[in-house]
Amino acid sequence: MSYEIKLEGIEFHAFHGVHDYEQQAGNTFILDLCVRFPLSRLPLEDNIDKTPDYSILYQIAADEMKIVSKLLETVALSIHKKIWKNFPDANLVRVNIQKMNPPIGAPCKASAVVIESEEPF
Repeated sequence: MSYEIKLEGIEFHAFHGVHDYEQQAGNTFILDLCVRFPLSRLPLEDNIDKTPDYSILYQIAADEMKIVSKLLETVALSIHKKIWKNFPDANLVRVNIQKMNPPIGAPCKASAVVIESEEPF
């Protein structure tokens, strides 16, 4: 048995991309994060000190989104690793990053990379 904390639809303007113009103008990126914990980690009292802090999860993502990378995979992996480092008692970490309107030569709502694992790597 387990429970999850999630942050869904976090929007960033960032400068990730292979092309110079992507790294200059930037783009909109949408991030979904999920961290699963054993049910024993569920707080039995209404106390923030007894549960994972969502603001830490957000800050990890925000800090990593500031670092310019060519590949979404690089960004997703970096976020994924930092989440595991900060929440070592997790059972699962999932990072989903979307680049809106990617420059692929055709209309496309978003490109995405999802990294999910049940243990750190």
